[in-house]
Amino acid sequence: MTDQADKEDLRYEIPTHAFIALARRGMEKISLDQCFLKNCDNNNPKLLEPFKKEEFEDDQKHVKKIYVKCKKCNGIYILKLETIKRVAKSTKGENQEPLSMGIVYALDEDGNNLGHIGYF
Repeated sequence: MTDQADKEDLRYEIPTHAFIALARRGMEKISLDQCFLKNCDNNNPKLLEPFKKEEFEDDQKHVKKIYVKCKKCNGIYILKLETIKRVAKSTKGENQEPLSMGIVYALDEDGNNLGHIGYF
């Protein structure tokens, strides 16, 4: 597989959107096809290049970090996709898998948390 094909495959590992909780007003959908670095307003997915992935898992959660280069501001940020495995028991039956929840964070190139983006 070529390096370009690997980068394209990384794009498919990023959810297209996340949901932001609006207190008692429900949820709002936000696109993850944008740069999350300060002072950058890029929302063109063609200018975003995912280039590296780190992944780890334990009994409680599965974490995927996808490194993205923004071609507009030339910065690098990390989308941290964290799936918490056992949030609640399924109400459909005892044989069902426990419910999980996905949370998206933006990190800067050094791994500093830029904030919680939403849920997926």
